[in-house]
Amino acid sequence: MTIYSETPIYDTLKDYLSKDPVRMHVPFHNGIPNNNIFPKELYNLDISEVSGYDIEGEDNPIFQSEKITADCFDVEHSFYLTGGASIGLAAGLIALNKHGKKVILARNVHKSVINGVILSGLEPIWLDVDFLSEWEIFSKINLAKLEELISASNDIAGCVIVSPTYEGVISDIKEVSNICHKKNIPLIVDEAHGGHLYFLELNEHDSMSFPGLTRESSFKNDNGNCLDSRFRGNDKMLQTSALRLGADLVIQSWHKSLGSFTQSGVLHLVNEQFFTYKDIKRSLDLISSTSPSFLLLLSLELTRKHLAVQAGFKPASTNIFNSLLTIAESLKKEMREIKNLEIFNSDDPFKIYLKSKNISGLDFAFELYKKYAIEIESANDTGLLMLIGQGFNNEIKNRIIKAIKEIIIRSRDVARNVSTAKSKPQINKFKSDPRRAFIQGFQNKTNCKYHSEITAPCPPGYAINVPGMNYESCD
Repeated sequence: MTIYSETPIYDTLKDYLSKDPVRMHVPFHNGIPNNNIFPKELYNLDISEVSGYDIEGEDNPIFQSEKITADCFDVEHSFYLTGGASIGLAAGLIALNKHGKKVILARNVHKSVINGVILSGLEPIWLDVDFLSEWEIFSKINLAKLEELISASNDIAGCVIVSPTYEGVISDIKEVSNICHKKNIPLIVDEAHGGHLYFLELNEHDSMSFPGLTRESSFKNDNGNCLDSRFRGNDKMLQTSALRLGADLVIQSWHKSLGSFTQSGVLHLVNEQFFTYKDIKRSLDLISSTSPSFLLLLSLELTRKHLAVQAGFKPASTNIFNSLLTIAESLKKEMREIKNLEIFNSDDPFKIYLKSKNISGLDFAFELYKKYAIEIESANDTGLLMLIGQGFNNEIKNRIIKAIKEIIIRSRDVARNVSTAKSKPQINKFKSDPRRAFIQGFQNKTNCKYHSEITAPCPPGYAINVPGMNYESCD
């Protein structure tokens, strides 16, 4: 065992519980279940800031645990989020106020980024993102358009992009970073759906299966930290995580792709070139609960320990992610052999976005669940999205292939009644800044000529309408 497997949060809680304390404090349940669904141990672990957690500064167990996680990822600090990545993204927008009053936002940013703009009072400058209408999804950041925006604007506080996208499209983070940093603009990357990318060992063979990935010379770590030991000496690695490619803040939803409990995430302060620990901490404190869930904090800490052991010290052949990668490749290979089924060339090997000319994505998803008890991530008229999780295995793979083949055969003579060519969400001109427009919405004025609400169906959560944006009927 090493320092990267240490668990200060859990150790402090274990010490507290070992005393069998009289609980004259919140929470009201006092560790006693009020139902027969949740086990008693769950209630025992659900505590508040009891003795041991009330220490200030660097001796605080939560700070210590975050610091260990930061060392593992070779970043300045890793902030645990119990309000999901959404809180981290909003806090990042608030912290940008130290650099200016305008922020470049990729058109496919999550709703929480818009929330952050409203809270911070920043003025959005929209960065158009390529759209694949035949798949009804956003693609990569357009580098030329980014350079144009930066050249045409001043007082830019930062740039926020999404990579990977919900469907697994990975942008050229390194070049986006270079473009921003040339103008001294910090880069925030929403990597909510890509925490696992840091751990994937993708070699030359893998890059043929996942063609969108970017090859770099090697993974470098001057400190030789735990999660990098297996990368040293390999000159054909594919770097895809924003943590390694020049981003300044990276926000991850660990529950989406690393195995922690739902609503837990991490904000990585990669360096202190633009932000300090205090900048991020005070921004998070502004919008976070003063009663963080210790179940979620424990989940993040124990997930880091699991990753350090399973993905950090063992040979590549036993790496949990590379084992899943092998099965994911096999699944996609078999899917591509099915007639009338098309698989999107996702850059993220754990995202499978597919469609068929025989059946709409919504009907496809309905059939999978109704007849085969296969629950997918999401669906639209065009296709459906499946995510590979840690429970995926060959038995499940075979079950999916069998179900898809049968559905395709049953629906081959049925004409689709939906269009597969969709237009991307537009960027309408603004009649008001988002913050003012949102506040105006409380007055319910009927003569308002712009949106006052955020319309962002989740998933994937990108905004169709933004407060302050023209109604489509307006000039």
